[in-house]
Amino acid sequence: MAKAAPAAENEERDEAQDRPLLDTVNAALKKLVAKGKERGFVTYDELNAVLPQDQVSSEQIEDVMTMLSELGINLIESEENEDAVAASQKPDAEAPAQEAPTEEYDRTDDPVRMYLREMGSVELLSREGEIAIAKRIEAGRETMIAGICESPLTIRAVIEWRDMLVDGKVLLRDIIDLDATYGAGPDGEGQAAKTNGAAKPDGADGAPAADAKANGEDTEASNGEASNGEASNGEASDGDDGDDDEDNSLSLAAMELALKPTVLEVFDQIAKTFKRFKKVQDARIEAALKHQELTPQQEKRYQKLATELVQLVESVHLNNNRIEALVDQLYGINRRLIGLEGRLLRLADSCGVAREDFIKQYQNNELDPRWLGRVRRLKGKGWAEFAAREKEQIKDIRDQIAHVASETGLPIGEFKRIVNTVQKGEREARIAKKEMVEANL
Repeated sequence: MAKAAPAAENEERDEAQDRPLLDTVNAALKKLVAKGKERGFVTYDELNAVLPQDQVSSEQIEDVMTMLSELGINLIESEENEDAVAASQKPDAEAPAQEAPTEEYDRTDDPVRMYLREMGSVELLSREGEIAIAKRIEAGRETMIAGICESPLTIRAVIEWRDMLVDGKVLLRDIIDLDATYGAGPDGEGQAAKTNGAAKPDGADGAPAADAKANGEDTEASNGEASNGEASNGEASDGDDGDDDEDNSLSLAAMELALKPTVLEVFDQIAKTFKRFKKVQDARIEAALKHQELTPQQEKRYQKLATELVQLVESVHLNNNRIEALVDQLYGINRRLIGLEGRLLRLADSCGVAREDFIKQYQNNELDPRWLGRVRRLKGKGWAEFAAREKEQIKDIRDQIAHVASETGLPIGEFKRIVNTVQKGEREARIAKKEMVEANL
């Protein structure tokens, strides 16, 4: 029993650390709170004495500080500072001149002060600052989406989604952002303004989805759904989430009905453009395998069709889930490619080939079928041994790299450029979001 007791105590302590700090306040903290209620304040030193530095996080510190604030307890540097503040607040007394304790702020391992200093180093955002960060987030997202749209993988996915939509296997809302597309329209114009009566719910009379939502009978007819008496009279009591959910679903259905013909038309345009694009793309891959280049006319046509596809895909405003799925697919293939290139580099390194030499000979020659024969004749250290000893593995790895190019429909260098573009946009948006969150703490 004596041996089991320490283990039980340790178990209990571990569990307590995992629970929110305010649920496991110890006797010392309770005592400090009681003392603070009496005096109206507690000092940082007193607070630190009951918060073990190796066991607290910034979130736990913030919880305690919030609790003290809610209880009307001020957090001050020292009792002397509190006396000075009290004196300065008297109308008939002059505030005593006191120098700020700059030495205490120069260096500290105090978790409370470190947390506050970290928060204090970030300036609060002005309205202009918030707008600037919001624009950076949007610009980063647009860069990421533009990169995704350059990938033939995305075009293939869009064509597959179109077929699923036509077959009724998915809803339009599962593919696109209805609000963004309805507000902007595929051509950048308001969809509500350009949608004619045939494409609207019965009785909508040119009204956007919000009006269709208010008109219970017309919206119900457009959805082909029966509703009960309470929903049909358009009345919703406060807090009635069921009616709100029904109204939202009806509004989405109305938007889908208005948008579907136009979106399908755009998807059809994407499919037609991709057929022409794929012919030039296949010629480009074949030229890369033969270590050749397209003619200027072919390259110009390739760039023109690629730009058209990007614009068409961007016009339908894919929803976030679809964008994330496309990004994950792109990153998954990139990880596979990096693994293959890493294996090839390690084989060369094991034969004494310098990394700089390997990269120089490998880059822009990823799909060259004569690469192995060419590097065998190089005079640099290790190349002859590398080509002779690892011949079979080299061929196998390069075949897999060629398969990646075939799978993506892009030369390796072009695929890497697209991945870098997507990563750059995602990184810029993430940094801007982080700044927004920090400034709003």
